[in-house]
Amino acid sequence: MNNIKDSAWGKYDLYRSMMSSDGFLQGTLLLDETFKQLKGEGGERDECKAYETMLRIADSYKVKSPFASPEAFFDMYKALLQNGQMDWEMLLAAVDSKSTDIMHIQFALVQLFQAHFQPDTNSVLIVEGEKFAPYLKSMIKQFPHCKYVITTQRAVYCSLLKNVFEGDVNVKVVLSSVYEYGFIEEKFDLVLSVPNFGRRNLTENDQQFICREFEMAALENLLLHLNAGGELVIVLPARFTFAAGNIKELREFVQQMYKLEEISELPSGIFTGTGIKTYLFSITTGQTDDVTIRKYEAGKSVTSPEGQVPGGLVLADETFVMKEELEEQGDWIVDKMFAAQDKEWQKYFEVRRVVLGDVADVFRGRTVNQKDPNGNIAVVNISNLRKYDIDYEGMEHTEETERKIANYILREGDLLLPARGTAIRTAVFLEQGYICIASSNIIVIRPDEKQLCGTYLKMLFDSPLGVKLLTSAQQGTTVMNISYKDLRNMEIPLPTIESQKKIAEEYQSELKRYQDSVAEAEKRWKAVIAKLQDDMGIAREGEQ
Repeated sequence: MNNIKDSAWGKYDLYRSMMSSDGFLQGTLLLDETFKQLKGEGGERDECKAYETMLRIADSYKVKSPFASPEAFFDMYKALLQNGQMDWEMLLAAVDSKSTDIMHIQFALVQLFQAHFQPDTNSVLIVEGEKFAPYLKSMIKQFPHCKYVITTQRAVYCSLLKNVFEGDVNVKVVLSSVYEYGFIEEKFDLVLSVPNFGRRNLTENDQQFICREFEMAALENLLLHLNAGGELVIVLPARFTFAAGNIKELREFVQQMYKLEEISELPSGIFTGTGIKTYLFSITTGQTDDVTIRKYEAGKSVTSPEGQVPGGLVLADETFVMKEELEEQGDWIVDKMFAAQDKEWQKYFEVRRVVLGDVADVFRGRTVNQKDPNGNIAVVNISNLRKYDIDYEGMEHTEETERKIANYILREGDLLLPARGTAIRTAVFLEQGYICIASSNIIVIRPDEKQLCGTYLKMLFDSPLGVKLLTSAQQGTTVMNISYKDLRNMEIPLPTIESQKKIAEEYQSELKRYQDSVAEAEKRWKAVIAKLQDDMGIAREGEQ
């Protein structure tokens, strides 16, 4: 593999920083085509002729030249002549994932994929192969007996991948989108995929899929392309393990119509630039029976001449569950599956549970575009949520007609918690002498007073079990991200309303005693400090 720091690659890297990623890739392809056309003339070094040739090629592809000037083009062209041979996979790997749809896969995850190759694996589909760079070619070389189809949904990536595998008769690169029904005709022994996630849904016209989320459509689509005994290995966001509605329907479809082999929780940071919690799933043809459950952690990084190198993945825990247990559980939350070693989860399964949405309204707060210190509406933000209560004095204000915010006005007993952030904090709203609403970064849970007490729910979410319930429902890792729609479908332990009120009364009574004690202790401490300062002859502020 060429060193990207050598003179030719260094010049390429300089131009890469001056262009968009798409422009850089497209420009490199145009440079290569120009070089090939002029190669018979000794790699023509005439600037005008080379530039005119490039423009003709760009016109034939119906694309615009990404070069700022003929001089910029020819400078890169000379670098290509100097380099002699382009490392196309390195070029793909160097593309910035923040400015393109390439979600680069770490080598540790590639190793997990490679573990699913078997001696009888003959045909392999690698979806959106650009994401596997720079490990794609080396992986294929490890299993030369297989026939490969590599798909990509963008023409520029298709051209680059064809250059990577030019002359490899066992590799076929296809321009096709896994998010479209019938994207390919063949079936395979092994399918590897890390689909796009965390993006807008497919359009309403894509009704052939159970779900319109990109990653869910990819899952359903790829299952149709397994040979008898074939295996799909796919990475999906955590939401697939617990969400209700169409996603739950898709989970049940997989569980009933295919053989769910493995669910492996991946560590945070496995994908650069995203904090989305992810899992690796192995699904084969057949019927679900025992399912292997794993948790991976990130190994310690090591220092090398190239800098810090990730330490791979370490298996932290492993168990298995039966199909009947999955059906009884109703979701695929990994923490619940390790319940045999967890006292809090054991208690959870032993008590009466209800779906939160059946005993409360759950909704997001309102977007506030403009602040107004003299506004008539007070707004509760995440910063106002304290450990035990709400900072009402520190709330911001906005000006709005009551009619427009009527559905968002907070009521006595509403429970508030952050939809995003780094910490889970909950607080019960106490009615004020003015109108209050929650911001859009806050989820409001409005209990049905005949069935649920807000203080009881706060105590539950503050408990070790409640933290696990909320953590299992969050979509992020480093940054918490909870969907109010998913929260509606969370099952919570629910004693009788009389028991809840009794618990809440004792909690509030003891909380007041605690707060009074703290206030008295602070008052005494301040008095002691003041006395000692007087004894020292130090004038206190305001008494000079």
